[in-house]
Parts: sequence; structure tokens; C-alpha cells
Amino acid sequence: MACPRRGNTPGARAAARGRGICHPARSVIVVFDPAPSVVRGPADLLATIPYVLGYHPRESVVVLFFTRDGRLTCGLSVDRQTPDDIIIAESSTAASRADASSAFIVGYGPLSDRERLTRLADMLHRAVAVQACLLVDDSRYFCLNDRCPCTPEHGAVLDHAGNVIAAEMTLHGRVALPSREDFGTFVKPDPNAQARTAAALNRMPDLPAEPVAVVHTSLNIASTGGQLSDEQAARLALALQDNDGRSAAWLATTGETWQHELWLDLVRRVPEHCVAAPANLVAWNAWRRSEPALAWAALSKAEQALPDNTMSHLIGVVLTAGINPETLPWPLPDGAGLEDLLP
Repeated sequence: MACPRRGNTPGARAAARGRGICHPARSVIVVFDPAPSVVRGPADLLATIPYVLGYHPRESVVVLFFTRDGRLTCGLSVDRQTPDDIIIAESSTAASRADASSAFIVGYGPLSDRERLTRLADMLHRAVAVQACLLVDDSRYFCLNDRCPCTPEHGAVLDHAGNVIAAEMTLHGRVALPSREDFGTFVKPDPNAQARTAAALNRMPDLPAEPVAVVHTSLNIASTGGQLSDEQAARLALALQDNDGRSAAWLATTGETWQHELWLDLVRRVPEHCVAAPANLVAWNAWRRSEPALAWAALSKAEQALPDNTMSHLIGVVLTAGINPETLPWPLPDGAGLEDLLP
């Protein structure tokens, strides 16, 4: 059974308006989850970035924003090949939403990026005060501020292992994966589990009569620490193919850890033709948990399984809008629509 391409999920009009925005290859990673450590200089800043993003960036441009009292309020990362105007537009939006008073720009790439990074810093300075511009090339970093003595001309050694930030972040439960691509392993299928679920689906040829009830029953099982049986997973997969069942699951999904585990478990267990809906729910939950890199990985999975589906497009719009999850009430109040909250 194939999941429907379109439906009356929350905010369908906003998704239609946002067609073409959800492109994980050029996605914007915005994190509104401040680091618990105090940043004391360039070395600390560079040691903090992987734990803010959740992975060690490469071939990227990272912008970090700080409040007037010096707190790191959010970070943004874009692929290095992203056009300058998009980087400046997304950075300016993130700075405004975070009420930032200053910013730091860090490029991860070759030394030939020097001029481009300083140009980006000058452009962004019109929206928010750019305190420093750094370039990381392999294992060395360079300060690009004019006549700044904080790094020698040949750069300074980048030593994450010798920086106390890594230990502090680990104590606070932060992790930094080797690369952004590693988040794809979280949504990789389990072939044996898929086969068992497919066999159960073959015994259930029709959609459940009460898809919303199936969703709520599944959520109740997961919320008390239970794992769905093969039959229950198959029944939930079918319920998510129904517009009402899918909407009920989306409206019930916040940032709870048990929801994270439920939807990831379902993504790994269902056949590929049923994976789009649970992958979208992984993405939504991950965004609510300030894990945008995982959100993009799951969204990419959903789009590959079912291109041009409404739910993926809307979540992609939210991810690129720079909205702080804590400021978005969910479920939405009666009469409110996601399209009314998006810029």
C-alpha cells in the first residue's frame, strides 16, 4: 500500500505555498538550544560548535548568535556552496528571531575562502554586529579580522581533545557525531523487522476502521515504555496512511523522548512504501527537541519514499523559517493554522 501524496494534514495551505523549499542538500540547520558552557575565546567557540550542531561540520558556513549578556542563543549552518544572498537572508532572520546582539562567522573549507568569508561578515554586519570571522582549514584555524593578533599568520592548531568544552558538553548530555551524514544511520531500515511487518501487513489488506483510535492506542503503549508488536506496528503503519490518522499522530507529536523512540522504531520496521509518514513524524519530533540535523535526515528519508508529499514540505518550511520550537504552541489553538505563524 502506498501512502497518499496529499491530504488534510495541519497547514496544508502553508505547505502548498512553500513548495520547493524542502531540499536537504541545501538545508539550513538552525539550533535554538544554547550551549551550557562559557565561551572564552576562538578555541572555545570552535570546540563548542560541534556540540551545538550535533556533528562536526565540514564544507560549511556556520553563524553563531549571542545575546547582550554574552549567551550563545542559537547557531545556524549552511552548506558551503549555498549562495551568499541566501546565507545572509537566513542569518539575518535567525538573528532577529533570537534577538541577538552579536554574531560570529566560521567557515569550514579551504584558505581560498578567506575573501568570501570576510565579505559575508561585512554583509551580515548590516543586520547584526559581527564580532569575529574565523576560517577552519583541516586542523588549523585562522582569524580573518583585520589586524587581529589572536592567531598567527599560519593559523593556530585546532585541538578539540585538549579543550575542556568537550568534557563539559559531554557531562551535559551533548554529543557530536563525526559528520552530518551520520544522522542517516538513525533512519536506516532493519530488513528483518521490515519483513516481519510486511508479513503482518499482508494479513491486513484494508485500512483500519478507526485509524485515530489505532494511533492513540499506539501512543499509549509507547508512552508507558512498551514496544509495538509486529501486528501493532503494521496496524499503525496502515492508520498513518489515512488523513485523519496521520493528522492525529502529528498533532500528538511534541518533543517527548518516548515519541522519538516510537517513530524511529517504526521508520526502521515498516516497508519503504509506508515509511514517509513515520519519517516525517521523526523529523517533527526532532525539530521540537532542537535536533535539526536529525530532522533533515528524517525529512530526506520521507521525501525519497514519497516525493512532493504535503507533510514533508510543511515541515521543511518550518525548519528553514528559523522558528524557535519553544515559541510554537502545539497542538495549535483552535482556529489557528501553521500558515498564520510562518514568515
